[in-house]
Amino acid sequence: MNDKQIYDLGVNDLFCYGVWYFPMDESAEDELTVRPLLDKETCTDAQVIVRASFVGSDGSSYLGYLYWDGGGEVEYLKPVILLDDGSFVTFWNGIVEPSWADYSARAQQLRSGLPFSYVSECLLELPEISGRLEGLYYLDEDHISWVS
Repeated sequence: MNDKQIYDLGVNDLFCYGVWYFPMDESAEDELTVRPLLDKETCTDAQVIVRASFVGSDGSSYLGYLYWDGGGEVEYLKPVILLDDGSFVTFWNGIVEPSWADYSARAQQLRSGLPFSYVSECLLELPEISGRLEGLYYLDEDHISWVS
């Protein structure tokens, strides 16, 4: 099997397989295990992530993923950019106010590319999702805020 922990996914993994899912059964090591989705029929009710392209306002371009969700809200999409050095930037931080200082020096360079536009690939009949990221998002009281 090609199982990975979600935080171990790299750019090469996304090049090889554009869609991954969380197998929530006894075959998975834990709830952070992801597996390539090769056939849409394999899992109809599992959480899925899909390869996406991110382009900064400065023209920079990156590969990453979105948690596929038809609603398109950042708190459900949880956008992530993967970097060649193995680091990553997650744009959804839940109830924790994020800080760019918590990221590697390489990841912090992405800040100069804000805002980022993103688009998921249309794979396994999953419709494309696109949008724009202004910064690192979090839930502040009862509303979504971001740190740019």
